[in-house]
Amino acid sequence: MKRLLVFILISVVFLQGVYCQIPAGYYDGASGLSGDALKSALNDIIDGHTELSYTAVKDALRETDEDPNNSSNVICLYTGWSYGKYDFGNGSEDWNREHTWSKSHGDFGNNPPAGTDLHHLRPTDASVNSAKGNRDFDIGVTQYIDGSGATDCYTDTDIWEPRDAVKGDVARMIFYMATRYEGENGEVDLEVVDYVNTAGSSYEPYYGKLSTLLQWHSSDPVDSWEINRNNIIYSNYQGNRNPYIDHPEYVNLIWGGGVLPEPSNHVVSFISGNATSSSISITWDDNDGANVADKFLLMINTTGSFTTPTDGIENSDDTDISDGVGQVNVNHGDEAYTFSGLTPATNYYFEIYPFSNFGTDIDYKTDGTIPTSNATTQATGINTFLIIAEVADPSDSYQSRFVELYNAGSTTIDFDAEIWYLCRQANGGPSSWACKQLEGAINSNDTYVVAYSSSTFLSSYGFSPQLGSGLVTGNGNDGYFLYSGGNHASGTLVDAYGIIDQDGSGEAWEYLDSKAVRKRLDTIPSQVWEVNQWVINSTASVADMTPNWHHITMSWSGAQSTAWGNKDNWEVGTTTSNYDPDAGCKVIISNTVNSPVISTEASADKLELEPNAVLSINSGTLKLGH
Repeated sequence: MKRLLVFILISVVFLQGVYCQIPAGYYDGASGLSGDALKSALNDIIDGHTELSYTAVKDALRETDEDPNNSSNVICLYTGWSYGKYDFGNGSEDWNREHTWSKSHGDFGNNPPAGTDLHHLRPTDASVNSAKGNRDFDIGVTQYIDGSGATDCYTDTDIWEPRDAVKGDVARMIFYMATRYEGENGEVDLEVVDYVNTAGSSYEPYYGKLSTLLQWHSSDPVDSWEINRNNIIYSNYQGNRNPYIDHPEYVNLIWGGGVLPEPSNHVVSFISGNATSSSISITWDDNDGANVADKFLLMINTTGSFTTPTDGIENSDDTDISDGVGQVNVNHGDEAYTFSGLTPATNYYFEIYPFSNFGTDIDYKTDGTIPTSNATTQATGINTFLIIAEVADPSDSYQSRFVELYNAGSTTIDFDAEIWYLCRQANGGPSSWACKQLEGAINSNDTYVVAYSSSTFLSSYGFSPQLGSGLVTGNGNDGYFLYSGGNHASGTLVDAYGIIDQDGSGEAWEYLDSKAVRKRLDTIPSQVWEVNQWVINSTASVADMTPNWHHITMSWSGAQSTAWGNKDNWEVGTTTSNYDPDAGCKVIISNTVNSPVISTEASADKLELEPNAVLSINSGTLKLGH
């Protein structure tokens, strides 16, 4: 069966946070140059890299080309298919190492440095790799149909046309090879030419077609996938970078005539939000037109009055906002940036300008309606995205109790940098408080479990909690409260499960021998407990608990049976679910042979039935949130 990937790019805020950015001064030697002088300067910057063996390349590709939706897989370049990292070989469903610059174009084989350079080696379906062969890149005629299915690649005699999503990637890899290998130190001298059928019997070191590759470079701009891959290769393997990913404008300065036109469009969906006391995140849609931006100048101040950038004068980064003013140059494709070091309780304004070229040729788009936005930092230092997501008192094991937290914000909360406490008040008694300071960190859209007993939790649920504490002894009538900046006596109440100074016995929030789950769409903390934010089971054992499981979208597969309560009948993405649904989940029911049947207590926050899908409720109940 062909394994297909619906490829969703991960936010560049996360991807670029994993590996380093462009080192300061890395491209200083190329400043102000163009043509052959620029190409020569770039060669001096990126040559002499750490060389890998051909065997080491195989292992490296498992990291550089990892499927962001399945860490056990890699993405195949020409098809986008997701294959297991260790499904390596020449079989119909295997991947192998593709030299994007075919090794016969220069006869460098699998030998370092050119034959093992990660900047042009990519995983590809083995049979697709064979079909591509050593063809030049240009516009194909006939769609290539592989034994595993149809591809979005086209071919012709001497020509290979990759799918649209990677045409720019291919072009930038070819331009890298032509820059990195200039015939020095016994290396091959590679050049890009404007014709095809370049690999003759003499193994000429040429690749075409230049004019098509220039078009692809423009029509498929640099994206977060390429940026992340470039960073990994630099940080973990070769110590050099692909300059045409870091500076797309270099391509035109060397091969395309020099100066690019002004970008056609402003960005759209320019939004500021996710404010803490010291940071605000900005997101946008690049909104490319005929002329694509090289980068964006993102500006911030506290007055709302901005100085319009001037063509020919490059604005350098200023990320120290202590004076209320700053700016940063953001790569095309990032579509997000977070300003930090901001002042609490302060309103900040933002503008963004697309531009092309650099130095004295820089050209900002300043006509039309300039996108603007504003947001206010929090006044008290409270992160307004941390909530209590689940409270568990399993009927069959009191030592398996836990409280689950969820970070609904877009940035990591570092508990070593911010002071947070989880507190329990027993039976509503004014002197019955117990508090535990949180440790470690919680990533964006992630959970954090505080368990009564770490060892029992591991035995019951199969993994370790983030924190163990004897305070988690709530037996159904004890409230849990989340405080920032201190404990219940000195901190600020952020979120509550239960009501302070109230015994929960017989109250709407009682969870005796059961669990309470926050509804998926309720992501704003509340100092006052609200019954409509929660679904509380009538009874629940260890087998019914869902730790580390919140804000999930699940799809019915019916792979095993018709039982709603069988986790093997559910999928998250393309993998089998860890649990059956709870109130923290959105549930999608599709039309399958095994339609779901509810025969016990069940819950979900949102239920979506696709056309002709069937859901049956027999003797059970279904509690829905929204």
